[in-house]
Amino acid sequence: MNEQIYEGNGIPDAWYVALNNQQLGPYPLETLRQMAAAGTLGPATLVWRSDLPGWRPASSLPAFSDFWPLQVAPPPFMPAAAPQAYPYYAGPAMPLYAGFWKRFAASLIDGVLLTIAGTIIGGILGFFMGAVMATGGSDMASVQLATGVVGYIIGIIINWLYYTLFESSSKQATPGKLLLGIKVTDLSGQPIGFGRANGRYWGKIISGLTLCIGFIMAGFTEKKQCLHDMMAGCLVINK
Repeated sequence: MNEQIYEGNGIPDAWYVALNNQQLGPYPLETLRQMAAAGTLGPATLVWRSDLPGWRPASSLPAFSDFWPLQVAPPPFMPAAAPQAYPYYAGPAMPLYAGFWKRFAASLIDGVLLTIAGTIIGGILGFFMGAVMATGGSDMASVQLATGVVGYIIGIIINWLYYTLFESSSKQATPGKLLLGIKVTDLSGQPIGFGRANGRYWGKIISGLTLCIGFIMAGFTEKKQCLHDMMAGCLVINK
């Protein structure tokens, strides 16, 4: 590995460290040596520097080879499969996982957007459907019942496509999550596909059936996961 010096926020050889669900740094290598001596930094602690393609266990890098002399061999590591579980953030330390209130605010924004979209789409479809049925001689009660049922089904489809398509897209987030600076990933920090997004969406039914405790779990679980996140193997993290 190229061991040349890099500058990060004015600090030579700048390293970032993932500790206690936070990204800390930048630190010079000597500071990390002191952290290792104090037991704060361990061989499996993930670190990152601007010349690395992703976060790595400290003991897998030559720069840390003399930090833990009793370690016989570093853990195996495949560079091609480098996880991106901790997105780069060159600023003050921030939580890696999105908290309950941030997720709640994003849900409110998405709810407003869905209500607006549903009202517009439902109104247009209801108007044309009502006009067709009235022309065919249907009475008002039948028209209202039919448009209500169709509107309910359309609402389910809109909600389903809204969450699954946005969260499985390259943005990895609904508009509400984008505004709050959070996104959905799998457990290794990678984007999720349409299938996993489906599992996460329909898993919300289970979260709701638990008297919404499945949603509240985001406030006290280690990785701020709701029940449906755990079921689908997903995380909601800060960008």
